[in-house]
Amino acid sequence: MKRKEKRLIALKDPKLRKIRTELRNLLRQAYEDHYNRFFEKRKTIRNDKTISEEEKKIRLQQLYQESEKLKFAYTHSVIGCRLCGRRDLDLIYNPILNKWYCESCYEFNRKGHEELYP
Repeated sequence: MKRKEKRLIALKDPKLRKIRTELRNLLRQAYEDHYNRFFEKRKTIRNDKTISEEEKKIRLQQLYQESEKLKFAYTHSVIGCRLCGRRDLDLIYNPILNKWYCESCYEFNRKGHEELYP
C-alpha cells in the first residue's frame, strides 16, 4: 500500500504571498458570514410560533447537518493552519490527519507523534 507523503506549499514572491493571504482572508470571512447565517436561521426557527415542535426539530437538524458540512470543509481546507489559525504562512499538508499546518505547528506536534506526522 502506497503511503501519501506530506506536501509543502511555499511561495517566495512577496506579491504572490500577499495575494494568497488576502484570498485566504476573504475565504475565512465568507465562511464566518455563512456560518453566522446558520445561527440566525436557528434563532428564527426556534422563535417561530407557526411551526410545530416536530417540524422545528427537523429543520434544526437539517441546519445542523449543513453547518457541520461547512465546518468540516473549512477545517480541512488550505485557508490556514489548523492550530494557530495563521493565514499568512506557507502550509504543510498532513495526509494522515487530512489537515494543513504551518511549519512551526507541524514540527511542534511532530515531536512525540511521529506516526501521525510523517
